[in-house]
Amino acid sequence: MGNLTLSTNAVLIRGLDRNLYNKIVAQAKEQGKNVADIVNDAMQAYLTEAGGAVPNVFDTKKLVFTGTVSLSKADILGLHEELGQFQLENSGTLTLDKDIDKEAFHRIERIHNTGKLRVPSGVHHLALLKVGHVHGEVEKY
Repeated sequence: MGNLTLSTNAVLIRGLDRNLYNKIVAQAKEQGKNVADIVNDAMQAYLTEAGGAVPNVFDTKKLVFTGTVSLSKADILGLHEELGQFQLENSGTLTLDKDIDKEAFHRIERIHNTGKLRVPSGVHHLALLKVGHVHGEVEKY
């Protein structure tokens, strides 16, 4: 058997469930991400829930909403100017104002919604594409 050379960034994990890993690989492909992004997000979420870390919104480019928030087109374009493409995570009520259009939606990488997402009827289909699997409620108005 030949020598195995690993990069200095490689991490070997014993006991990793191969079926779970394969599902993560498939999800990464579906979302246009790499496996490391998804695993890093999962580890960050675990540490946050365990009280071991506080998420840094500006490092992860993920905005987390737990209350009632309304975002306008100007808000989204301004956030994009500061962060580049970003993600929204909502467990409260997130309303995207009526001025939200295709241009604004292209600035959002993904919306993870476990709460209530209110979207103008004219761009409802774009919101569904960004949400992917619907975990919470999506209301068009």
